[in-house]
Amino acid sequence: MGRYRSRSGLPLPADWDRKAFGALRYTVLPFACALVLWPVVLGATWTVVTDRESMWAGLFGLALLGPLAASFTGWGWSELPRTAPVAAEIRVTDDGPALVLPVPRASSKGSLVSIAVGVVLLGAGLWQFIASLDDDWSLGVAFLFLISLPGLFAVLLGLGTYKPRKVVANVGIMLTPQRITIDYGNRPNTAAWQDISAVGARRRREGFRFGSATNLISLVTGDTETGYGTIDIGHKDLETDPTRVYHLFVFYVRNPGLRSELGTELGLDRFRRGGYAPEQPAAFVDTEPRL
Repeated sequence: MGRYRSRSGLPLPADWDRKAFGALRYTVLPFACALVLWPVVLGATWTVVTDRESMWAGLFGLALLGPLAASFTGWGWSELPRTAPVAAEIRVTDDGPALVLPVPRASSKGSLVSIAVGVVLLGAGLWQFIASLDDDWSLGVAFLFLISLPGLFAVLLGLGTYKPRKVVANVGIMLTPQRITIDYGNRPNTAAWQDISAVGARRRREGFRFGSATNLISLVTGDTETGYGTIDIGHKDLETDPTRVYHLFVFYVRNPGLRSELGTELGLDRFRRGGYAPEQPAAFVDTEPRL
């Protein structure tokens, strides 16, 4: 994969960080940790297969280190530079036909894996405890706490984070001539086009410094009398070209007469070819008329 790029001639907003879309330096730490852990996971697997006496110790190491190694691998993969996809569709909504930009759907795979690992650990600890009742039950109690307590934590974590995966027809950023509806699968956020007073582009870095930053599209609503509000759309919350989405909002905020094409083939074609005004994007686009 090459560095992030938009599949059009649209310029990157001035306040965005290109490395936020992926940089090799952010892959060093997670991939290094994964390279250290995977041989240990393979060793635990080999122990389970070949050494019956050490099978439980191998299973314990496999259950603890396997998900950790997979997590580091997934983290490193997510930080690889990549080319932005161009995806959009027309969908019939309660407000009529809309141009819909895809967003990632909440996945329950991690929660299900956590529950499965927890159940295995709980079963292994309980089995060791029962097997030790006729011999050294104190060792069985130790196994029960050392294996089953992490298993119980994994089960509770999985149950606490599990969210039913919404069907694709119920999520996305839906744009109609009248309003914008942003639904990531939880509570949708809606704003009328006429309430958006400005569009901004900025970047945000969380407290965790080892990962890349997040580039944000900020939709500013309200005015000085009613008070300002901000709707932020992170580039990681999109499954389509973020630069193109930024220019889309700037274009339709500045050209209210063309919003009627949203939800039609004209609006879909404009998005696919990046046919927005070739203006240099500013960090903050003020749409109010100036005297």
